[in-house]
Amino acid sequence: MKYKNIRELEIIFHIAFWVIYFFYPVMEKGWEDHYHFDVEKEGIELLFISSSVYLAYFIFKKVSNRTFVILVWVILMLLMVYVSCYWSVISCMYCHIRICFFSRLAEYLFVNIFFLAFWGFKKNIMNQRALEKSERNRINAELNGLKAQVNPHFLFNTLNMLYSNALLKDEGLPDKILKLSDNLHYMLHEGGKNRVELSKEITFIEDYISLQKARLADKIEINFKSTTDDLSQKIPPLLLIPFIENAFKYSSVAKGKKIPLIIDIKLKEKKLHLYVENQYDSKYSDNQETIWKSSGIGLTNTKKRLTLLYPEAHELIIATENNIFKVTLTVDLMNK
Repeated sequence: MKYKNIRELEIIFHIAFWVIYFFYPVMEKGWEDHYHFDVEKEGIELLFISSSVYLAYFIFKKVSNRTFVILVWVILMLLMVYVSCYWSVISCMYCHIRICFFSRLAEYLFVNIFFLAFWGFKKNIMNQRALEKSERNRINAELNGLKAQVNPHFLFNTLNMLYSNALLKDEGLPDKILKLSDNLHYMLHEGGKNRVELSKEITFIEDYISLQKARLADKIEINFKSTTDDLSQKIPPLLLIPFIENAFKYSSVAKGKKIPLIIDIKLKEKKLHLYVENQYDSKYSDNQETIWKSSGIGLTNTKKRLTLLYPEAHELIIATENNIFKVTLTVDLMNK
């Protein structure tokens, strides 16, 4: 609920309470014979008790010393009760000021405590909202920082690849530059958004794979699949590319040719699955974490982004076995 709505509800609540309070004698005794509703009397009594409430509001809001505030509030309320009863006595509504005082003291206490409890409840909600907003801002700032590290890293690797191709006078270089341009366009225009359509993210990954395939030629045999039941599903941009990028990085240093690299992206019933499998040279096995960090992203960095985006709504399993590196990521998009 927004702050403006809370304020509006508070004003409506106050007006409703005082209207009911003003007409309560009518609701209680209106059916009795010869009952006369004294508008002036009820109006003045409402003025006294509402003054005690809003004076209490003011001092509780403005003064932080709670002991002092409670002492001042009690004194002010007793004074308001006494003045109210004194006015009633001189108006011949009560025969004795002591009876009036103790009778109204209970009423003033009840109404004041009721309003102060309501004020405390509202203040607690507002503080909670402020804390949540502060936490969201912190998370967004952290996410932007993590995401910003992806862009220069990707550009650096791809430019290195194009430089190598240029030295070899590759005829397909213009097409690769065009794909790089498309990828940069995606990162600049879509990468800054909180969510993009899955179709755009997959197109970006396909272009990236195409660039890597051109760079590595027959070094790697890529098996890429993507099956989705909703291409318009929104996901955070550049969420999957770090895993794919590092798979190419490991595969590129492995020995041999036609090294299999599997990339499988699925979306079914709002659950996003990514499976990446690649071979790697065993001599790099002890340095995998270092490789991730040196890439500018880092395994810890990527895990942190997922934790911030999908707390308790994702599962990331990274396993190595017989020189095979496997990444299995499942994200429940329903929980976001």
